[in-house]
Amino acid sequence: MVVPEGTSRAVIAAFAGNLAIAIIKAIAAFVTGSGALLAETAHSIADSVNQILLYVGIRRSVRPASARHPLGHGKERYFWALIVALFLFFGGGVFSMYEAYERLTLPHELGAVWVGFLVLGLSTVFESFSLSVAVREVRHAAKREGIPVRRFLHQLRDPALRTVLYEDSAALAGLLAAAIGLTLTVLTGDHRFDALASAVIGVILIYVAYQLAWSARGLIVGEAPAEEILDGLRAAIATEPGVDKIVDLRAVQMGTNQLLVLARVSVRDDIPAGEVERLLARMRHRLRREHPEVMDSYVELNPS
Repeated sequence: MVVPEGTSRAVIAAFAGNLAIAIIKAIAAFVTGSGALLAETAHSIADSVNQILLYVGIRRSVRPASARHPLGHGKERYFWALIVALFLFFGGGVFSMYEAYERLTLPHELGAVWVGFLVLGLSTVFESFSLSVAVREVRHAAKREGIPVRRFLHQLRDPALRTVLYEDSAALAGLLAAAIGLTLTVLTGDHRFDALASAVIGVILIYVAYQLAWSARGLIVGEAPAEEILDGLRAAIATEPGVDKIVDLRAVQMGTNQLLVLARVSVRDDIPAGEVERLLARMRHRLRREHPEVMDSYVELNPS
């Protein structure tokens, strides 16, 4: 599966949107004194920093292989995705929960609430644009692959695009929580609704951070590609003339669009001994030709 070439574009769009949103949210939080808006400010700042970290991961992952890293630097993306999850957890989630506690124990009046609603509306526009860029990239990529969007997302091993999708979706959910909290505070005069909105935002961010960290963990440890991709690899080997059966096939995700394939096969009895090595070489070549994401492959003969 080819990850969309627009991944960098989605990350840059998310960074620009989050930076603009963070600035206007900070102003609104200062003017209104809203804990929910302050939590949203922390969220947007965390998202902005995270886009920088994701971009660093993208740039570093494309460096060529070296003597020290003979299999390349593809997993750099996964490492930086884990850092992103940690930053979102502490910089966004934990801060929002702490802010909720502060607002519950130290009540205060809100001011210029209309500014808060205006900023929430503008933020929704910015976040919707950023999310639409990522969604458009996913749809285009799924169309190129000829598979449904849901299956593409299941097969997706690009942490940058996944993070943008998760964070922007969480941002819209957080904005909704802030709007509800602010509205209930105005209608009832009870500041606890504003504090509870901040807590809800914190829970959302902690959940998203957990999901991103768990995904990055699997990829760093060494995760197999989706079953559909494994089936394609098996088909490429099994249909090579001379192959009797595939004894074992393993593939590990070494980076976005980078697979390491290990296979053990048995050949037909009528294949001359001198032809076996050429047959194995043809299999390796076919894997690379039909599956460009295969960065390296090791195909060996199963001992009799």
